[in-house]
Amino acid sequence: MTFVIIFILLIIVLFGVVFFTKRRYGVLGLALAAGSLLSMMWTKELTPIVAEAGFVLVRPPLESVVAGILTLLPPVLLLASGPAYHSVRQRVIGATLFALLATTLLLEPLGSALVIEGIGEQVFTFLSTNRTAVITVCLGIAIIDLLFAKPPKIPAKH
Repeated sequence: MTFVIIFILLIIVLFGVVFFTKRRYGVLGLALAAGSLLSMMWTKELTPIVAEAGFVLVRPPLESVVAGILTLLPPVLLLASGPAYHSVRQRVIGATLFALLATTLLLEPLGSALVIEGIGEQVFTFLSTNRTAVITVCLGIAIIDLLFAKPPKIPAKH
């Protein structure tokens, strides 16, 4: 049950941050993909460096924390600026897709960091089974969202 509670809290926090910053999903979704790629490439190398710097964790494993931070770092940096939505409907859809993609990309670090049992195990198994499809659809929608993003207008000099 702990996994389900942490998973739901993570979804709520991610949704809330993106909803209130009004940022477009396309940019943040592709930043999540970049973060996931960075996490796959650098977690093993950075974890010993972080441990040598004095950060020691037993539960959750330090490697899971480093992987999560590397995954979320690019979109967090982009929350400060970039294209934004103007309607509440677009913000809700974008924030929902971002939370779904982020939690799906964080399944592996979450799975190794938490004890999963009971209903949490069923939820984790379902999400792990459908992980590829969810990521593919979410990234496809992110690309489509970028196609509809309009570049900022450059004011004409008088």
